[in-house]
Amino acid sequence: MTAFRISKRAMLMAACASAAIATPAFAQEAPGTSAQEEEVVIVNATRRATALQATPVAVTAVSAAQLQDAGVRDIRDLTQLAPSLQVPVSESSASVTARIRGIGTQGSNPGLESSVGVFVDGVYRARNGVAFGDLGELQAVEVLRGPQGTLFGRNTSAGLINVTTKRPQFEFGTSGDVTFGNYGAFGIGAGITGPLSDDLAGRVYIAARSRDGYVNINPGAADRNESHNQAYISFRGQLLWQPREEVSVLFIGDVSSRKEACCAAVVFRPDSRPVSTTAILNRIVPDALATRSGMESFESRANRSYDQSIEDRGLSVEVDWDLGFGTLTSVTAWRNWKWVYGQDADFNRADVLYRDIGEKAGNEFTTITQEFRLAGTAGKLDWLVGAFYSDETIDRIERFRIGSDYQAYIGGLLAGANALVLPVRGGPVSLETVPLGFLATGAFGIAPGNIAGFTAGGGTKDEFNQQSTSIALFTHNIYNFTDNFSVTLGLRYTAEDKDFRADYGTTGNGACRALESRFGLNPTAGIAPFGAGAIGAAGALCAPWMRSALDNIDHRQAKEEREWSGIVSGSYRVTDDINTYASYSRGYKAGGFNLDRAFSDTTGGVPTSVVIGTTVGAQTVRNPDTSFAPETVDAFEIGIKTQWLDRQITANFALFHQTFENFQLNTFNGISFVVTAVPEVVAQGVEMDFVVRPDALEGLTITGGAAYSDTQYTNNLGSVADPRTFLGQNPNLYFIQDRQLTSSPEWTFGGAVNYETAVNERGTLLKTYLDFRYVSEYNTGSNLDPRKEQNEYTLVNARVALSTADERWTLEVWGRNLTDERYAQITFDAPLQGDSPQLVSNGAGGFVPRPITSQLGAFVGEPQMYGITIRWNH
Repeated sequence: MTAFRISKRAMLMAACASAAIATPAFAQEAPGTSAQEEEVVIVNATRRATALQATPVAVTAVSAAQLQDAGVRDIRDLTQLAPSLQVPVSESSASVTARIRGIGTQGSNPGLESSVGVFVDGVYRARNGVAFGDLGELQAVEVLRGPQGTLFGRNTSAGLINVTTKRPQFEFGTSGDVTFGNYGAFGIGAGITGPLSDDLAGRVYIAARSRDGYVNINPGAADRNESHNQAYISFRGQLLWQPREEVSVLFIGDVSSRKEACCAAVVFRPDSRPVSTTAILNRIVPDALATRSGMESFESRANRSYDQSIEDRGLSVEVDWDLGFGTLTSVTAWRNWKWVYGQDADFNRADVLYRDIGEKAGNEFTTITQEFRLAGTAGKLDWLVGAFYSDETIDRIERFRIGSDYQAYIGGLLAGANALVLPVRGGPVSLETVPLGFLATGAFGIAPGNIAGFTAGGGTKDEFNQQSTSIALFTHNIYNFTDNFSVTLGLRYTAEDKDFRADYGTTGNGACRALESRFGLNPTAGIAPFGAGAIGAAGALCAPWMRSALDNIDHRQAKEEREWSGIVSGSYRVTDDINTYASYSRGYKAGGFNLDRAFSDTTGGVPTSVVIGTTVGAQTVRNPDTSFAPETVDAFEIGIKTQWLDRQITANFALFHQTFENFQLNTFNGISFVVTAVPEVVAQGVEMDFVVRPDALEGLTITGGAAYSDTQYTNNLGSVADPRTFLGQNPNLYFIQDRQLTSSPEWTFGGAVNYETAVNERGTLLKTYLDFRYVSEYNTGSNLDPRKEQNEYTLVNARVALSTADERWTLEVWGRNLTDERYAQITFDAPLQGDSPQLVSNGAGGFVPRPITSQLGAFVGEPQMYGITIRWNH
């Protein structure tokens, strides 16, 4: 999106016509126009350059100047400028989830694709987390709300973030910035552009930024540390070749590296039972502050590091060729993204669960994409046809380990109240010997030779691979019946094939193997005749990372999907300043496989893998079905785009209703991640955004918007007593029925005031900027446990700058989250620390909620930040 000033006649022509190009128009100013004269905003929501006010799509368009004023460097920062957008971050910098109108994909399971697509310079980024990072020299950002699958493909069922960076110029120039801030922040970015020959121009940009962490780990202790720091470097190079007037070729290469510690969790709500899991942990590693909430202090506990490494690189070539009858666009891209990480996975000071970055646990995406588009006009028809190909490889390595305190902690869970009096280690009865004593219970009949404990350093050795290919054909056509009325028809056919393979291994799990040797690969089912206490004990001894049921199997699956998506819309211009539209669109988000351990235990407690197992030679093949269905959406939208008072005021409104089927939900229950498909989600609401540029006060711009989203799971989830229904298969999700989705506030408001004026005869410019974002209360947990509610809050940012008259030099003083709001982005049930929500049998044929006792952890939002920035632009 770019704003430029032109005559009224040219503006009206731009509102009716579509240019068959894929790049945004650059800023232009007509001779003789003043700073407050009419302005046309150009967007590329239809893969053509069109006037925002004439585009029948709900779009938030943000210019380069707005992005700089708001301090936007990555997609998380966009929330201050787009009320319908939420971007929470959970357990790592790679676990970024974009949500539009309350819809998004929660969690970091790489098998789940995104509901909100991200494109950077025309290239699709495989996941939201892959798109996270310094975006470089930004030209424009568009946030498209609602399904965008016809033109942008699968995995844009909720919307799209379209990022355009600055292109090479045939005029020499340099730009850059140096930043200093609190928490030891320092950053520098520098770019250079210019001609290399008559038909070749280049642009290079490099940035390096660092900052201390704002979450304090073990404050005051010898092993004090910090989390949520920043340390990265990025490089982006471009070459623009224009051999002829009608041909342009853009080459882009980029690479970035992050070496950071993220993300420690703070206590959101402690386990406060008289004999709590926190009390047992304190018997092992005393910590007087373990029960204190960390939401105000940003204090956390850990004995392992959260070090992580993210490497991202890519190459792309975009060709635009004017053939006379139309423009052919080709975009070819290769990208590789790799994330490895360490984690204190129990989020406390005891050595219970962890991942070691040295073992290279993490995810890697390698993606090759090719897109062709041909667009042109024929009389009243503005047509576009295209094809898209994608080849994606995902490799996931999981190394989830148990620590030196694991056996004692499990012993404490089994000992109950006795855990507070038994010694941790040593003596005939200690917490460490309790699991062995349970296994030796004579009634179980476990052979003495099979009784063993846990081995520190044991755990999972799992590796997952998913190969995905996608081919799509699409068309998008606008027919202008009159100068004021047009109809859009679009259609896309997608063929997607996925192949999945996993290898599993489990070590150090002697206590669980003892139960498996006696009761089978699902010991909680086999031990059931011995009562609820025995079932609970078996569950503690055989957590998913200790079970052997999947070891040494050849787990393979394949999936094919053939889906249609499309759009039909009508647009009517009532007057020169009022445009209306109505649309229906169908979106599609690909299904896939859960790239995590999934045992597929049935309601009866017997693993499906055991029931359907077959023997091939000496190997038992136990392949649980880990696939999940594609998600589809049918969306209806009505909008009106208006301008008033000689276009000093622009105000746009949209009313929407969206029905999602097989909504993909990833939940963590305190033990493991579970992928499910919720039958139906309905999202409906209203949005508005405005821009005010009063002629009476030159240099003042006021922007803002509001969004109301009623985004809920419906009530057709079935009964927990019927295993064929959603609740029958997911009794831990009984809270979600008729409730607002995770990280989906009903109300968001935002606004910004920007004022620029000369302060002396030399033309020195004073620029002041203030923005705010209000968010109503919302639930931060995927299971919608009421204890995970985040109260309403307001974030305020400000920036004051002095620039030379030619704006070659600028000094800025800035602040973000000026009121230092403390809020949770995501909350979760701490692993093995109390009971999360679950419906259980009442013994009389019914089901009741069990007591909810789990300790809750939280990943927090950024606190108050402030600093100074020096910019140059020559």
